[in-house]
Amino acid sequence: MSNAAGGEPGKAPTLMTMTIEFHRHRADRPWTREDVRDLPEGFRYEIEDGNLIVMNSPSPQHQYVALQVMRLLNDAAEAAGVDLVAVGPVDVATPSERGGYRSPDIALIPGELTEGGYDLLMGDDVLLAVEVTGKDAITRDTITKPLVYARLGIPYYWVVRIDGPEPVVTVYRRVGGRYEEMVTVPAGESVTITEPFPITIEPARLVRRRR
Repeated sequence: MSNAAGGEPGKAPTLMTMTIEFHRHRADRPWTREDVRDLPEGFRYEIEDGNLIVMNSPSPQHQYVALQVMRLLNDAAEAAGVDLVAVGPVDVATPSERGGYRSPDIALIPGELTEGGYDLLMGDDVLLAVEVTGKDAITRDTITKPLVYARLGIPYYWVVRIDGPEPVVTVYRRVGGRYEEMVTVPAGESVTITEPFPITIEPARLVRRRR
C-alpha cells in the first residue's frame, strides 16, 4: 500500500487523498470494514464500491473547527428540545454491489444511537452530514460526497470551507434526490436557519483567534 502522508517537517500536515484500486490490491474480493481494521493507524479510511480510499488524519485546524461545529449543533439541538447529537467522524454505509462506507466529519443523529450497540450507521440514521474542507478536499467534499450523501437520503449537508483566509459555511437541503443550496455564510456574517431546527451560523466563531 502506498503511503498517503505528505508535508514538510515542522509544518502542519495537509489533508491528502488517494484511492487504492481494487484490481491492484485485492484481486480476490472487495475491501471490507473488517479489512480496514487491520490497516496501519494514523490514516482515515473509506470504501467506495469495494475500493479503499486512504486519507491523512485531519490537521489540528480541521479538528478544532469540527469540534466547534459539533458544539454549535449540540447546543442548538438542546435549545430546540430535540434529541439529536452531533458526533464524528462516523461510518455510514453506502450500499452498492461491492459494498462500502463513507465517514463524514460530523453526523447529526438520534441521541439513542450514542447509547451503545451501534457501529455502522445507515443513511436513514443521519439527519445532517458535515464536511470540514481544506484545499486538498474541495472536489471530494463539494462534488463527490454530496452525490453520495444525497443518494443515501441524508436530508441536509453542510460544507465548512477552511481553504481560504476565513471560513465559509454553505448549507444544502436535499430536494428531489439532490442537494440544493439554502445559504452560504461568509466570515463576518451571522445567519439563523430554521431547518432542521433553529441554528445561528457565525463562521468567524469556528476558528481560533490569536489573543
